[in-house]
Amino acid sequence: MYSYEWDSDTGGYVLINTQAVFSKEPRPVYYRELDILGFDEFWNYDKDDSYPYLWAEANNYFYRGRLVAKTKGGSLYTKPEIIIVEEPEPHRQKLRFVDIGKMVAKNAGIMDSLVQSTIKRIFNTYVKYKNKVNVFYVAFSGGKDSVTLLDLVLRSIPHGEFKVLFGDTGMEFPDTYDVVNNIAHYCEANQIDFRVAKSPLSPDKTWDMFGPPATMNRWCCSVHKTAPQINLLRNILGLPSFTGMAFTGVRGDESQARSGYDDVSYGEKHQGQYSCHPILEWNSAELFLYIFQNKLLLNETYKKGNSRAGCLMCPMSSGKHEYMKNICYPSEMDFFVDKIKVTSSKTHFSSEELEKFIDDGNWKSRKTGRELNFGKDLYQVETSGANSEITVWKNDFDWKEWAKTIGSFTPVSESEYRITYNKQTYVVCTQENVDSIAFQFPGLGNSKNDIKFLSLFRSVIIKSLYCVGCKVCIAECKKQCILMDDKLAISDDCIHCRKCHEIQEHCLRYNSIRNKIGAERKMKGIDRYFSFGIRKNWMATFFKHEGAESFWLSDGDGEVANKKKDAFLNFIKDADLVALDRNSQGDKYTKYKPTTIAKNLIKMGVDDISSWGIILANLVYTPQFNWYVKNIRMNQEYTQDKIRLLLEDVMENDGKGLGKRNVSDAIKIMMTKTPLGEEIGLGRCDYSEKTNSVGTEIITLNTLVRGSWEPPDPLVILYSLYKFAEACDGYYQFTISRLLNHDIESNGVSPIEIFGIGRDKMEQILNGLATNYPEFISVSFTLDLDNITLRSDKSSADVLALF
Repeated sequence: MYSYEWDSDTGGYVLINTQAVFSKEPRPVYYRELDILGFDEFWNYDKDDSYPYLWAEANNYFYRGRLVAKTKGGSLYTKPEIIIVEEPEPHRQKLRFVDIGKMVAKNAGIMDSLVQSTIKRIFNTYVKYKNKVNVFYVAFSGGKDSVTLLDLVLRSIPHGEFKVLFGDTGMEFPDTYDVVNNIAHYCEANQIDFRVAKSPLSPDKTWDMFGPPATMNRWCCSVHKTAPQINLLRNILGLPSFTGMAFTGVRGDESQARSGYDDVSYGEKHQGQYSCHPILEWNSAELFLYIFQNKLLLNETYKKGNSRAGCLMCPMSSGKHEYMKNICYPSEMDFFVDKIKVTSSKTHFSSEELEKFIDDGNWKSRKTGRELNFGKDLYQVETSGANSEITVWKNDFDWKEWAKTIGSFTPVSESEYRITYNKQTYVVCTQENVDSIAFQFPGLGNSKNDIKFLSLFRSVIIKSLYCVGCKVCIAECKKQCILMDDKLAISDDCIHCRKCHEIQEHCLRYNSIRNKIGAERKMKGIDRYFSFGIRKNWMATFFKHEGAESFWLSDGDGEVANKKKDAFLNFIKDADLVALDRNSQGDKYTKYKPTTIAKNLIKMGVDDISSWGIILANLVYTPQFNWYVKNIRMNQEYTQDKIRLLLEDVMENDGKGLGKRNVSDAIKIMMTKTPLGEEIGLGRCDYSEKTNSVGTEIITLNTLVRGSWEPPDPLVILYSLYKFAEACDGYYQFTISRLLNHDIESNGVSPIEIFGIGRDKMEQILNGLATNYPEFISVSFTLDLDNITLRSDKSSADVLALF
């Protein structure tokens, strides 16, 4: 991946023989994009798309090496704002085309070197794996990456040695199908096997069955792309278990997750399959040069201002890109918008509110079926002691076929069955009622084998209730023991590998429409600081002792004794300041040793407000503080009575109210006696305090108002961003809109939600971080921050080293 400089001579760019750390992904700009955005009001140009006029880096537009315009904002229904920086040509003279021929000639040397090394890599991969795989194929999508990839593969290995496979999701850009048809004709003329893989289910059906895909629930990729490809190749080859090598157009610059890929990877999408990424290190500057140099097909959608060709309505798309698609393909986009509307649970919304919900992109944040109007759980698992029961609120479903995938399945009677799993035979009894059926498991214990069996049987119930024949399970079955032609059938040849049960939540459809969030979040431990909370002077003493045994043995110099010591231990455990050393010979307190985080904060000191910012960034992933930031709203007054009222929803078993009283008292103490309250802004309090006759301090809280941290430490924000990404299972790329949306079902907590930061302030912080710490964070769209990327090779622990 080479760096590049703008070239005023050609109106293009020149590659530099230095490696680029980041690419700004330049792309050519044709007249149709200028027209759509409204540049024709300002500039004069011919309506001719033979060549591009400008280049764009995200929202910045360059003409002959000069930044001449920017766009700001934009959404599905909202046109981006144009900001003219300077006139491209004086006196509204006509824009000049980029001199593509001259640009290509200037870059020929570097490009020839890059191309030859890539061809060599493809050829060497072919030679190395030709006796290890059953089929080589190019994963073709119709975009610029796959067009370039295909041409490179054509130049690298014999034409009869690979296939070209287009995964037709049924959701492609209309212009993509023109490219695909052209490539199909080319392949036919050159004796290259071109195939189209397509799900048996159309998007018209799947969006109704699964609900719209979302950023954290992208069932569409498996259902409409990867599974159909695997199943098609299996049928073509006549091999239930085959090994394939897919040449892909994956590039590291397209996403942070992809930047960590190896050139050749195994089992990335499906077990037993290889993927080779020949252009992983290429950037878009090199791609477009290659396309122009070799006069390859360029998908017309790029000329209309769309930076990527893929699925039309994609949850990973945002901002200006949504607007461009909606203008270019209105009827196709309306189809998916209507699907979002008819499946949404926002039935109480007015039409205007629903349109705003969609325009803001809130439909993309869906994590479960709670946001759907048909998401309904059909079963329940109940465990009481050694007794377990699964109740299904439906009795006209066949569960017996899927049960065969666990182990040897034997019916004993109409209500008793035996399943052998791991050499142990389990009894399953059924009791049918008018509208339900109950499954019981006599003799089921609590051994590891027993627990796993119950989990697998739960999976059987899920697969039986929610299966719609998407055939993702078939793709995972290397022995081809699952048949779904007319109806589900499990072959007697099933070897009980149980790979079909390893799909997310056992069934992609269930995972998408379930109401349960996996193991339902419970607010256990919300009162773990008792009524004491903690105080700054306790932390100061802990820091003074450097977290050593002497702190515990002295009861924190006499300040933290008895139950206070338990409350404080819980607090510093929650803040990740101590960790249990099981090999230690101490008591329940001294067995806890300071962590690296604690050692860093001790160096910073208890008076450094950033220390408390880091502590809070950790605490929000534990019950009491997570509840607090999710339920105590900004700039509203709260009394202790009001806080206790809010706690009723999560402390239903606290009949006497003692637990709720403890939690509200702990909050009062922590907000008044630590920097978390006034200085961080988590709770600015109107309170009074006095000491009674026996020397006890009494604090009376009148009102508490949650505000924002002013000014926040940018490094603490960076730390909390990494904590957010890590809690979301490596969600290292997100938008600022995602950080602002606090209604999303998410394991991660946004720093905006934690510290009460406004959008403008957050934009300033992110811009500053991207400038000062590019090895940690980049902001791809510098104007409206559409895309924030954290480096996946870094972690929150690495951020701590920056303090």
